[in-house]
Amino acid sequence: MASSLPFTEKSIAQESSINDSYLAPEARFECPICLAWLRDPLLTSCGHRFCRRCIESWLQRENPCCPVDNMTLTKDDIFPDNFTRREINQQRTKCPNIIRGCLEQLNPLDVESHLLICQFKLPELPENEKLRCSFVHLGCEEKFEDEIELENHLQQQIHKHLNMILSACNKFSVSQSANSVIAEEAKFWDAPSKNGQASSSDNGNLNELLRALYEKHVISEQKSREQDIIIANLSEQIQSQTLTLSKMSLRNCNGCYLWYFSDFKQKLGAMRNDNRIMHYSPGFYTSLNGYRLCIRLNISPNSSNSIAILIHMMKTEHDNTLDWPFSGRLTITFIHPIDASRNIKETMMTRPNLEAFQRPIQDMNPKGFGYTEFTTIDELLSQGFIEKNQLIIKVQAQPV
Repeated sequence: MASSLPFTEKSIAQESSINDSYLAPEARFECPICLAWLRDPLLTSCGHRFCRRCIESWLQRENPCCPVDNMTLTKDDIFPDNFTRREINQQRTKCPNIIRGCLEQLNPLDVESHLLICQFKLPELPENEKLRCSFVHLGCEEKFEDEIELENHLQQQIHKHLNMILSACNKFSVSQSANSVIAEEAKFWDAPSKNGQASSSDNGNLNELLRALYEKHVISEQKSREQDIIIANLSEQIQSQTLTLSKMSLRNCNGCYLWYFSDFKQKLGAMRNDNRIMHYSPGFYTSLNGYRLCIRLNISPNSSNSIAILIHMMKTEHDNTLDWPFSGRLTITFIHPIDASRNIKETMMTRPNLEAFQRPIQDMNPKGFGYTEFTTIDELLSQGFIEKNQLIIKVQAQPV
């Protein structure tokens, strides 16, 4: 996979330890490979720090070069960084169970082992005592140990729960319509009497009977139209709520955005016929009042068989409160729908001197930053990245 931009790092997927989610390390204490606290830190001759296990594993699997700047490395170019080790050992963070009464002050690297013995940790509840999701009656089967887990679930699964509500509304509307039709049909005809005699309605004038049936038909038509109007209004309200929730999710994604690029084959054909066609994702934010970015996907101008993927800065109503130019780490991943080990992942650091990271004057900076040849189309199709005519792209934007 060729890249048109230097100064990139190809990240290896690592399992993050439990403590990583409670205290994010400062940039100087973060390993560029696993993006967690430096463990047994080593310093390279080119000035970059890595966990011992991470850099040794990297050099065994990849070319013998630095993951950040591609400088050639040998064993003689890597040294123990005792100064950074001491600085990390002096860092202190509170136990995640502080909300339940634990007052321990810990080294960030000791949080994981402490949580195993913390006397304030939640006891594991039996299945019948766990908290149920508020949407259990609509089909959500999730269970939780405490209110905090339940609240996080409700915030993170808004779209899932909204789809459950919409499905329930549709089923209710269909059921109501069916019951209305049955009730109206029951009124049209009286059952014959048990003694075999004709009912009084059968002895009436045929014209009167036809007129009565016609009136009932008109009333049924009116009720059907009223139901259609009610359903249309409900659908409009649900769409409005969905749009509002979608905007909220873009603001609260914390810089980690999943772009489901649908109708891939049709869009690919159109881009091959006209290389001026470009597709942009919705704008997403690094935090509630943070930077706003979007993803651009198009055919590479250098190769008709390659995909270009770039990041653009976008304008917000609070740009004057942010530090410019934007500085941070950008990670782009093409997600394989079945095998995560096949994910195509690249990480790059921003360059403050580039126009792409200056404060936007227009709604979107015309200059983007990324890869003009991120991967080949043949690789996406042959390796099974396209499922249900959809490509999943994940972008993580982390300001530093």
